[in-house]
Amino acid sequence: MPLQIGFDISPVIEKRTGVGNYCYYLLKHLVALGGAEYVGFASGTARIALGPLAASVSQVHAPLPTRALYGLWNVLGFPAVDRLLGGVDVYHATNFYLPPVRQARTALTIHDLAFLALPETCSPKIVGPFSRSIRRFAHRADAILVYSEATRRDVVRFLEAPADKIAIAPMAVDEGFIPMDRDEAVEWVAAHYGIRQPFLLFVSTLEPRKNVPGLLRAFAKVKNQLPHSLVLIGSVGWNADDIFETIAALRIEDRVIRPGFVPHMKLPAFYCAADAFVFPTLYEGFGLPLLEALACGCPVVTADNSSVPEVTGGAALMSAAEDEDAVAANIVRIVSDSALREGLVLRGRAHAQQYSWRACAEKTFAVYRELAG
Repeated sequence: MPLQIGFDISPVIEKRTGVGNYCYYLLKHLVALGGAEYVGFASGTARIALGPLAASVSQVHAPLPTRALYGLWNVLGFPAVDRLLGGVDVYHATNFYLPPVRQARTALTIHDLAFLALPETCSPKIVGPFSRSIRRFAHRADAILVYSEATRRDVVRFLEAPADKIAIAPMAVDEGFIPMDRDEAVEWVAAHYGIRQPFLLFVSTLEPRKNVPGLLRAFAKVKNQLPHSLVLIGSVGWNADDIFETIAALRIEDRVIRPGFVPHMKLPAFYCAADAFVFPTLYEGFGLPLLEALACGCPVVTADNSSVPEVTGGAALMSAAEDEDAVAANIVRIVSDSALREGLVLRGRAHAQQYSWRACAEKTFAVYRELAG
């Protein structure tokens, strides 16, 4: 008899970003593996967008705002989520929050611990509730899933969770993130977004943890040496005012382009048209845009902290995120040194090919199977 797996699909919305992509692609490849039946659980008012997966995954929706449901669970401890799903062998809490269960074994994904490591870079709406509950959830969960060795170390360090119940199942990039003809990519980006070469690229939610003001200051240091624009792809997140104030203060409005949110599968054209992906982040549990850039053959300038060295595998120019002179120097190096670029591109593509969603699904399913006995 196949395992019965409950899976939190709440992050899989139409404009999905990091956690939503993790949930969607992991579930897609879990279904392809076979050996289990999946029941997706969602709460809140956002429309769930499983696409073709909807035919293979049954769904249960709690018609309550997510925070109201969390409040109910925190205060009353019910309803048990496995009961809501009709009984499952394992419930996978995919987005930090572990609801009460009656009988199911539980797996908890911890994407990162930025709200503990760098709380000043995260919204108080996250820092407060998550900091209070994540330690309790980590100790109650039967297994913990993380993307990287760096996050595994953080879970042990900050939460004092037993190392032997933490499994590393790295994310990957979709099959569509591959090098495309550069001229075609340049033409597509120009035609659909009005953005012309040459440009440097950043992709992520615009929020303090991504160090966008630092990136802008590094870019301003070299703007007179290079003809490039800086393209910032991503929705505006918490406390982003400093980003726009920095653009104005540096008087680089004419060199910074903000197309906003770009659908996930449109990103490869940007990676393939850009001269470099510049990502001096302060902290990452994984940093999927880094792997996307490497897979598409876009050379990378980034930071040397958290999971970044692990994810880029020696195929990027790195410096301290806060060292804006070093970031600026690396931008100039990667743009002007063609031999360096070519070497980084080759190493980056080879490194990215070591990651796959199938491998992520296999490692995750092995956790399910071990929990279910």
